[in-house]
Amino acid sequence: MTTDQFAIALQSAVDWLWSPVPGSEYPWAAVVALLVVVVAGVATYVFAVPRFREWWNDETVRANEDERGVSTVELSLMEHLLELRNRFVIMAAALGVGTVVAFVFYRTWMEIALWPLNGHELQAITPTEKVVAYFKVSLVVALVFVMPIILYQVWMYVAPGLTRRERRYILAFVPGATFSFVCGIAFAYFALMPAALTFLLGFGDDSIKVVPTVASYIDFVTRLLVAVGGVFQLPLIMFILTKVGVVNPGMFGKWRRYVIVLAFIVGAIVTPTPDPFNQLLVAIPVMMLYEFGALLARFA
Repeated sequence: MTTDQFAIALQSAVDWLWSPVPGSEYPWAAVVALLVVVVAGVATYVFAVPRFREWWNDETVRANEDERGVSTVELSLMEHLLELRNRFVIMAAALGVGTVVAFVFYRTWMEIALWPLNGHELQAITPTEKVVAYFKVSLVVALVFVMPIILYQVWMYVAPGLTRRERRYILAFVPGATFSFVCGIAFAYFALMPAALTFLLGFGDDSIKVVPTVASYIDFVTRLLVAVGGVFQLPLIMFILTKVGVVNPGMFGKWRRYVIVLAFIVGAIVTPTPDPFNQLLVAIPVMMLYEFGALLARFA
């Protein structure tokens, strides 16, 4: 298969994914994402959970480790700095190569980024704005795809200094944090952004035409997706803090009134406009996540 044929096939697949489901305004991508989550959840419970329990209870002392699991290999300060430099070089190289590869398909990524606009036009007011916007989108896509390499390099640098128990908690935290972050991005992309953009772009008198710049839109999308993805970490953070004994479940009930205020503050920071509609779109999920985290903390 040639490069042109691969690009055509990829474009056809993307067009189908973003075509609406019959009788619904949501694309097939939402259905596929839901099926992937269900299948991944079932596979994790059937295959991964038994092995995870076995790994969690393994207290075998391995070579070059003390009884706590900390590495006994000692490195000088210069050796640590050289290792850190080498790992940064690997991460930068992976991100650079990933960005170049992603830029080849910049039209596909831009179409995905523009889907919440529902056909609304954008504009570029400087000669370089479109190119910079394409580069930003490609950079974000590359960052997503090379994140396993980046995390692996970070882990290989810090893991030798951690105890066996600390490594277990971190490795158990990463899958849950990744899943929560993806759920937050999916919520922001499929539910929050279309509603917010429809309200903002259609608000007011029709005599005033709103045509955002492509740079401001890409910044808005990036900031909102990352922020909402981070907010979705709240239940997991609450569970971990309870598990390690920093807080107890009863504290979360006492803090509820402050969380309500904080939720609206977060909504004001995340959303680019001061209108209460967009603040509610963020504040309500934050409060729901907090209540879910308080419930989850009771099982810690």
